[in-house]
Amino acid sequence: MMCRIKKSAAMVLAAVGMVFAQWQNLFPVYNGLATDGSKFIAVSGDGLIRTTTDGATWPSHRFINDEDGNTRQIYAVAFGGGRFVAVQNNSNYLYSGDGGVNWNSVQAGPGANIEWKHLAYGEPTGTWGFVAVSASGKTALFDDDGWQIADAATPLSHVAGARRFVAVGDGIRRSSDGRGWGGTAGIPASEKIAVVAYDNVAGKFVALSKDGAKVYTSTDSENWTSATAAAAPDMADMVFANGKFVAVGKAGKASVSGDGSSWSVATLNPDDDFKAVKFANNAFLALGAGGSVYKSDANGANWERKSGSSVASYKQIAFGGGKYMAVGDLGVWVSDNGKKWEKSNVEARNLNGVAFGAGKFVAAGDNGAIITYDNAGDRWTDYSVGAGENLTSVAFGDGVFMIGGKTGSGSLGDSYKPIIYRSEDGANWDVNTLTDMSGWDEREYVNSLCYGNGKFLAAVGGKNGALRIGGKNGLYWEVAQGLSAAADYPMISTVYAENKFIAVGTKSDGVSIVLNSADAENWQALPSEVRKVRSATLAAIGGSPTYIAVADSGNIYATVNGSWYLQSKVTNRNLSTVYSGGGFALAAGAKGAMLFSDAPPTSVKHASAPRAAKSSKGGLMSLNRAGRTSAVTLSFTPVKAGAITVYSLNGRQLYKTRLGAGERSALLPERVMSNGSVIVRYSGEGRNVSQRFQIVR
Repeated sequence: MMCRIKKSAAMVLAAVGMVFAQWQNLFPVYNGLATDGSKFIAVSGDGLIRTTTDGATWPSHRFINDEDGNTRQIYAVAFGGGRFVAVQNNSNYLYSGDGGVNWNSVQAGPGANIEWKHLAYGEPTGTWGFVAVSASGKTALFDDDGWQIADAATPLSHVAGARRFVAVGDGIRRSSDGRGWGGTAGIPASEKIAVVAYDNVAGKFVALSKDGAKVYTSTDSENWTSATAAAAPDMADMVFANGKFVAVGKAGKASVSGDGSSWSVATLNPDDDFKAVKFANNAFLALGAGGSVYKSDANGANWERKSGSSVASYKQIAFGGGKYMAVGDLGVWVSDNGKKWEKSNVEARNLNGVAFGAGKFVAAGDNGAIITYDNAGDRWTDYSVGAGENLTSVAFGDGVFMIGGKTGSGSLGDSYKPIIYRSEDGANWDVNTLTDMSGWDEREYVNSLCYGNGKFLAAVGGKNGALRIGGKNGLYWEVAQGLSAAADYPMISTVYAENKFIAVGTKSDGVSIVLNSADAENWQALPSEVRKVRSATLAAIGGSPTYIAVADSGNIYATVNGSWYLQSKVTNRNLSTVYSGGGFALAAGAKGAMLFSDAPPTSVKHASAPRAAKSSKGGLMSLNRAGRTSAVTLSFTPVKAGAITVYSLNGRQLYKTRLGAGERSALLPERVMSNGSVIVRYSGEGRNVSQRFQIVR
């Protein structure tokens, strides 16, 4: 029977904020991986949920905000019982009942805001449940009764589920239902265990010690035997599939065993710590915390790289001689196309700026670091200068390289002093001898340099609202005029792009200003709708030039028709530099953040997720109200009988009713909806679908 109810906006779905990505995150901070057998779902500390079938292409991206617009770090994800579940850095959990297409956020209740280490699905005592474990010893069970917190008494890092759950960390803990936890015979808490997996063929749990020297096995989860092993240490995840145990972990190591006794070790990417591994589509997929993606054939032994990794904090990007160079706190990264990046073999050091000219790159950084890359000879040469100097930026123009910075500690009783190095060949550097610094105040220094329209421009630190123009090959510097709008702003960045100088200033309270000028003398301020901006440029991508500004927390702003619009996010890491050229843009920043976009900016403002939408369309259920009557309606027609169950947010069952085959709607008593917010679950024909609803008054 179909129940037709007049639609009303009184009941709405409180859904998690999600947007499609216009920017691509080249190096996500992967934390977890799950599969339903046909696709992989990856989650990251960037707040991303990504989908792939082969590890090479990731057609689906979701960025998670909470209802207040705060970005989420997603700790772990698992699949079971027809649904994906993920845990994050707040008291809500995420779930999807349609294969990872749509995700909902449901409040887990008090005490659930824990940094969960791992999540696994099991079917204890014939039911089902997801268990999350933490280093604090707290565990959480999500099942038909909601989300319940328990205490396993010891720090835990990994969990496996079957007809019971086994969690490992300081010793091994077991549970028949995911609610109560007990010890195991012969394994004290002093034993450090890294990972555990269940062999569903032999019917046994297998665990590896943290040092990789021992393997533990059990058929009943209570009595365990140990033997020597030759696995890699510090494994972070392990799966049993296709007759193989495959574990991955620190320093890119992978450990493989056919029986849980004899192990072989391979190195995937020594520069990345691998966090997750799963099996689907006749292949193993492994993910690293720095963004690495590796795929193996069905034997788990032969691995193919799908994408690399990066953990550097980038400061500046330049292009020349067919190469892109990005510099940061761990040296130099190189790319031919802006998407695939490789670490250069130059000695790692903290580099702040890079520029290309006269067939070579010059990079500079802390402790007087200056290195020059000869494009023809494909080699780096070190020309470092005074160790007490902090070199902040590099520019090339009119046949001259200029490097700006500061010297001095800036501590009480001391002050920074400006310093500028000048070179015509990138090898011989003169400091201040050919450059007149007499007009600079003692506390001024160079924050950023660029060149365009026959002159150098410096963003001056140590004095608010200050830009300086360097003419005649940078020999003399004059104070730029017409900057009254920026008088209260510390100027932190300068760029010359699309025949414009662009300068950025940001106050300590996060308020930012972006200025532009054709000649560095007549300045215009863009609309002041941006915050915590670190760099900006003018980009021509798919149309007329557009200003792009990058900021903290992964925010990217772009101008459309003269107004700033916050673009769709793909990271929560701070962004510090932006580059545009070749029909695309790059934004980069802290902890390996490197973003790519070849799409024009959007004029849709990506704000935080609303607390209540005006329609619940698009979910797997809708909840509508007419007068005092409420009805829940499925978005699909079940072919078998099922049940509708309503829970309070703390997991207490409020109401349950049968839903016949072919029926999509069920009426709910008035008393049920008096709670204001409820979780409604449909169970039937092998699937479980849940959504949270709340009344908007």
